Amino acid sequence: MSDGEQQDCGLPEESGPDPAPRRTPQRQPRDFGGLLASGSKCAVLAFLMLAVVMALPLLAYTRRERLPLAEHERQKQISLALHPERHISRGPATLIFNWTVTLGTRAPDGVEKQVYLVNGQFPGPTIEARSRDRIIVHLLNGLESQGLALHWHGLQMKGHNNMDGAVGFTQCPIPPGETLIYDFSIGDNEHGTFWWHSHSHVQRGDGLYGGLVVHRPQAHSPSATGNDALLLIGDWFHRKQADVLSWYADYGSLGNEPVPDSLLINGRGRYNCSLAVPARPVVCKQLSLADMDPVFGARGEAATRLRLVNTGTIAGFHFSVDGAAIRPLTVDGPCAVDARPGRSVGILYPGERVDLALSWQPGDTKPRVNIYLDDEYVLAQTQYSEKHNADNGRNFPGFPNDALTPNQSFIALPDFGKGPWVQDTRPLQLGPGHGDLGALTALPTPTPALPARAQHTILLYMKTQKLSQFENRPLGFINHTTWEAQTPPLLSLSRQSWDSHQMLPFINWTAQPAIVDLVINNLDDGSHPVHLHGHSFRVLSSFRAKGRDGWGSYNPFESKSPSAINLENPLVKDTVTVPRRGHVVVRLAADNPGLWMLHCHMLVHMGTGMVAGLHVGSSDDFGHVQGIDTTAARLCRVSGDRRG
Repeated sequence: MSDGEQQDCGLPEESGPDPAPRRTPQRQPRDFGGLLASGSKCAVLAFLMLAVVMALPLLAYTRRERLPLAEHERQKQISLALHPERHISRGPATLIFNWTVTLGTRAPDGVEKQVYLVNGQFPGPTIEARSRDRIIVHLLNGLESQGLALHWHGLQMKGHNNMDGAVGFTQCPIPPGETLIYDFSIGDNEHGTFWWHSHSHVQRGDGLYGGLVVHRPQAHSPSATGNDALLLIGDWFHRKQADVLSWYADYGSLGNEPVPDSLLINGRGRYNCSLAVPARPVVCKQLSLADMDPVFGARGEAATRLRLVNTGTIAGFHFSVDGAAIRPLTVDGPCAVDARPGRSVGILYPGERVDLALSWQPGDTKPRVNIYLDDEYVLAQTQYSEKHNADNGRNFPGFPNDALTPNQSFIALPDFGKGPWVQDTRPLQLGPGHGDLGALTALPTPTPALPARAQHTILLYMKTQKLSQFENRPLGFINHTTWEAQTPPLLSLSRQSWDSHQMLPFINWTAQPAIVDLVINNLDDGSHPVHLHGHSFRVLSSFRAKGRDGWGSYNPFESKSPSAINLENPLVKDTVTVPRRGHVVVRLAADNPGLWMLHCHMLVHMGTGMVAGLHVGSSDDFGHVQGIDTTAARLCRVSGDRRG
């Protein structure tokens, strides 16, 4: 395929409307026997009807037939098989996608919920490309009353700030019935595992996301061997995310984060219907381990490249595969890491990615894939939490969710055999065989060494506060600023028109990019996974205070860092977890002019204002006059939604 050649990669839209769910009618009694002897038939019927009506709120869940599966869900494995052979040897191309976003009812873990569909698909389509490809997505908003925006998580979008999809920064939401064309190019050196997701309100939490895998061209990598597979893994709420955010944003939550109900792998899960609570009744079809497709299609001879993305809204997770060794290869895209094979890895926080080499070992005839939601925000007793909490302490007294099974297993291979199946997940064993993703270091690269000092330092403090002036509602603050999405977006305005909810330090952009240190302090009792748009950075330091007796904050203008600074082999990432009562120091080259959002990737924290940004511009444009892009405001309509 030659440069500039186009491929129309649009998926066919689902024919007809979303099928209406079928309900099984309840049986009616045929003979009232002795009941009629003691009173009027009509009185008895009225009594029975009243009893049924009064009992309905007490039902924890309703049984019914499973909703029909979309065509793409009828595959015989859960993992998404990728095709690097189609991309690594061809030249750069223009890939065109035609997407329509709608709503439909699905039961991904057996529990029915209204989710977002892209061309009828949940989760949305995965884009496979190669470095230097041009991506064009025609996005039609088929929703009745909601706006849309998509963000391309991890791609630097150089020269395409207006395509970043950050509502309030670079665009307004796409109105219902309207189309926006996202048009951008992938960088020469960008490759690895990324993903796309909604950046409008909290739609990501209801399934508006998908994979984005950029394969490295053949000239820069050995011949592809083995399988290549993608797993989008994340926590899952049975309530609408808008309702979850409304609950958290109310003073009655006391600032306690919501706890999910379930977890999904590529939109598939298995919920225990008997755990549903009367206060939140659900329509549930009980699934057993035997009802699930295997995660993998076969036990390959060569190692499988397994790409994990945490698509969740709040919880990190650990990951293991019975009867297999797994070794981290890269994190957050192209950063190759130095790691040994082990039996498990963790913690992968929301927004983060890791590529693993999975090698099968003889002996285990019924291997399973095991997911363990980390209990930092998931207040349910896990199999390793006793020691974990003794070392680290619970973060909040919180509100536990007894409906959640935090540790879950999935059949790994189709030759699992016939029952009996053990439903419980094998315990997670921390120790020498467990790979701590937070302790990884990068492999040596030919890139220039980091300078000993940065030219600029930006000091940030993140904190959730409940203040009387805001009716004691929990709000996220960065340096005493709580964010609200501005309309029109900042990219279309000069700095003097930005309101008081915007906090974007200015960085001078020149031919020789400035080297900038970001020192991000976390003044909360829970971690914050922080994502920076438009840039990758090197993680020089990460520190957490022990227990809950002190703080691990760091002000470089007043003191030395309590932890060592790694200039030799730091990880290169775009999403980093700032430990509770701790801090991170990251270093970046400000080589990408534009307005770039920086925010906590936990939806309830971002949705309540834990957002800042960076303004990278020429030295004479601190006021953001030359950088104004009026096209960023072309979709704007008056809206009451101030949270993006």
